[in-house]
Amino acid sequence: MQHGPSTIELVDGRPWPRVEALRHGPFPCPGVEGPAGVFDDTRSLLHVTPHFDPSRPFVVIAFFHGWCATLTHRIGGHRYHVVETYRLIEQVDDSGLNAVVVAPQFARDADTDIVATPGHPGRFGEPGAFARFVDEATAHIAGRRGDEPERYGRAPILLASFSGGYRAAAKVLTVGGVSDRVIGFIGLDTIYGETEAFTSWFTAHHRQAFIAAVYTGGREHDFASAGPTLALARTLSDMELPGVRVYDSLPRTLRPGIAAFRHVGDPVRHLDLVAAGWPRFNRPLRRLLARVTGFSSGKPAPAR
Repeated sequence: MQHGPSTIELVDGRPWPRVEALRHGPFPCPGVEGPAGVFDDTRSLLHVTPHFDPSRPFVVIAFFHGWCATLTHRIGGHRYHVVETYRLIEQVDDSGLNAVVVAPQFARDADTDIVATPGHPGRFGEPGAFARFVDEATAHIAGRRGDEPERYGRAPILLASFSGGYRAAAKVLTVGGVSDRVIGFIGLDTIYGETEAFTSWFTAHHRQAFIAAVYTGGREHDFASAGPTLALARTLSDMELPGVRVYDSLPRTLRPGIAAFRHVGDPVRHLDLVAAGWPRFNRPLRRLLARVTGFSSGKPAPAR
């Protein structure tokens, strides 16, 4: 199992954000093996936005990290950290959404030099597994706050993925048991494949959901996300789904029926994309979350 404590408060004296060991996370997963510490960490990052009010409409934000990442430097890792490098918590808090955050640990601090499949979805590839994870994670949040867990079980889900998180995202959207609850997918240079899965999900749920994906590269970059992302955009455009608008930019509001795909430059931007963004669009997750309609906290963002 993971090395180190199962529960960590990341800000002294404050309950959120925190890291908790959960039974229904993606790992460990039968048949998936690697060096100690890569595929055996059961912990997830849990957070509640500063002005969270469960009596108002709220959303569960599920974030899937990419290769070479660890949830926080407090549990190790030598390269990228979801809290400190991606600045995930800061970006969600500043978006103004009434939200809770769940971010599971996938392969920890790993790339293909360490394991063959650092983007493995683990148990999230099993039917209904992600639904069990979300239920457990939000029950932890509700219990610590003294809220009724049933309210969280009905909450819509907003799925966000960076880089190698796309394999797990595709499984969640197709077999995760939550497809009818997902109201949007935000992809940050992440659609490297699984385009049939994204197409299938959006085709079935475009009346309740949006997709907004940014990508890097072009024809000269075989390893970039441009090819698969543009293929998905063309497929959705050619389908002419009723009520769907396919954009090559990011509209001011993200609402059901929108499929937006934005080129943001050369792949050299990739590793810093979650926090740094691209020219005139820094901290992109904050900006994209702020465009999601229907879940405003009604309160100003915290001072930085």
